[in-house]
Amino acid sequence: GIAQDERSKIGSKALITLCNIAATSKGRKALFDANAVATLVDILAKHQKNRSTASEEMQEQAVAVLLLLSQNNLRFVSLAMQAGAVDLLVSLCEHGNSRAKEKASTLLNIIREISSNEEECSDSILP
Repeated sequence: GIAQDERSKIGSKALITLCNIAATSKGRKALFDANAVATLVDILAKHQKNRSTASEEMQEQAVAVLLLLSQNNLRFVSLAMQAGAVDLLVSLCEHGNSRAKEKASTLLNIIREISSNEEECSDSILP
């Protein structure tokens, strides 16, 4: 079989490809349709305990794709929260490499901002 290090390299390259796909609106739509948010959160969860450089790179790239998916998308927050992203992102802010910490923090701020805006909107339409 393929050694763990080789699998991580392949996974890392696949996540870089997903970043390129998520950079376009059509790509983001395709990734949403393919349930990519839950899959990316699952990648974060699987690599959370492993402190190897390869795992840190995988986490960083998974968060980068999630950041791209979050752009102007209310649906993202709901999917990310359902998948359990918030706790994993908080953990990444505490234990990830510097780039992963920065991306996770940015993503948490986006989730908070969109969540609070959604609550304000739903409150304003209630009698």
